[in-house]
Amino acid sequence: MEAIGPIQVRVMHFLWKHGASTVHQVHDVLNAEPGAKPLAYTTILTVMRNLARRRFLSQTASGRAHRFAPLVDEDTYKRAMVKQLRDHLYGGNLRSFVSYFSQDDTVPDDLRQRLRDWLVTTP
Repeated sequence: MEAIGPIQVRVMHFLWKHGASTVHQVHDVLNAEPGAKPLAYTTILTVMRNLARRRFLSQTASGRAHRFAPLVDEDTYKRAMVKQLRDHLYGGNLRSFVSYFSQDDTVPDDLRQRLRDWLVTTP
């Protein structure tokens, strides 16, 4: 599965949470997010059409508007991206991948310790 960009991910998060929606609905909510850079309606429209073209969304006419719905569920997308990250950045090496998180100071101390313990006890 191919990766999608930051605005596309924001759109997908909205649709995963709320289900089928119009461009107008997505545009209003994304622009209402605290600290969000305002996005033009046409930008959201283009993003959603591109996601439909790439088979991440379905697009159905609903009067004068179109409703877009996810064709890829959130868990499937996340698993594919984590696998891709592990394969591409860590050469598929799970120990190296986990080792990164065991050293990341943004990970809670107790979890980092459990990861270190796992790395020591797992061949």
